[in-house]
Amino acid sequence: MSRGFVKDGDQEEVPVVTPRAFLPSGAINYVTQEGMQALIREKKEIISEREAASGNETDRRITRNFLNAKLELLEERIRTAVVKDIKNSPQDIVGFGTWVKVGIAGVNGQKTIRITGADEADPVKGKISYFSPMAIALAGHKTGDRLKITLPAGTEDITIISISHTAEKITAEKAKAPARQKASPTDNTGATSQAHTGNISADKPITAKEQRAQDPKPAPPQKDNANEIFPIVNERGITIGRAARWQCHDCTKLLHPVVHLHLFNTKGELYLQKRPQWKDIQPGKWDTSVGGHVSFGEKIEAALKRESAEELGIEDFIPVFIKRYVFESRREKELVHSYKTIYDGEIHPSAELDSGRFWSREEILDNLGKKVFTPNFESEYKMLFK
Repeated sequence: MSRGFVKDGDQEEVPVVTPRAFLPSGAINYVTQEGMQALIREKKEIISEREAASGNETDRRITRNFLNAKLELLEERIRTAVVKDIKNSPQDIVGFGTWVKVGIAGVNGQKTIRITGADEADPVKGKISYFSPMAIALAGHKTGDRLKITLPAGTEDITIISISHTAEKITAEKAKAPARQKASPTDNTGATSQAHTGNISADKPITAKEQRAQDPKPAPPQKDNANEIFPIVNERGITIGRAARWQCHDCTKLLHPVVHLHLFNTKGELYLQKRPQWKDIQPGKWDTSVGGHVSFGEKIEAALKRESAEELGIEDFIPVFIKRYVFESRREKELVHSYKTIYDGEIHPSAELDSGRFWSREEILDNLGKKVFTPNFESEYKMLFK
């Protein structure tokens, strides 16, 4: 709670101001452009109300104290706000500011929600904060993904039907949708959203039993944990905050540390890994021998050892530091800690890689610029080894 300002010796009751919408400690105060405009409008309204305060001197002072306290809390939110322009965010991935239409198993219908900042959230209007359980579960997923989400009210089976960066698109889709059909009167199991590969619709609900019989599809492809927490650092590598993986990859350009290992054999050949198709960034491209994110609270060399063991199954090697630099793409900004080593032992690529092999220097140079490698690897190779 925030109490209004009063002079020493004032005896009148001091108004108590309720706090702003909950924002977790250490969380980034993301707001949409519309949300920022709403905060500024609210500030103007409070100032106008303060200037128009009426009544006797005591009443006016109490009113001004109350409004000053409200204004102090509001100005703190405006000062810390990080406005996100979602026009530059990935169009096919759930993230901050996006509208998401979902089907809920057992419910004859669909629900549209928008992921927003703390002050914008209004569940009645379908707006939920980006740190709410539903938003956290949906973040980083795509149209057609089916999720089992644990919410305060219980576990729900959710299907992502569509994703949009504009309310108009979601509204247009709703207008074009055919009328829903009623479930069979003999259905005692409850209706669920109809689900088929790549195209999910709740327009013609079927029973859970029918869905299992008609669509026994395997589990969706492996995905990175969109809610893994990464440290946010400055260019000297000093931790200044933290954020989830999806926030770091959502065009926010939050600088976060990664580790790279260039693994050579004694012939001078360089081992490269092939990224799997399920990766949301540069799928199917050849990449650095080992590359991974540093977890929050993890030391750089510990992360390098962990990633090397996880990706290639190697532990007995001596890393040699090469360089630390900032790499920036359209979607993210990384502080890269680059190492190299010479290794002739056995390599056991993990299941999260498509494949891996050694490349000669000539072979790498012949394929640069041909979209064979990730842009990250190409820029680092040219900078360090060409």
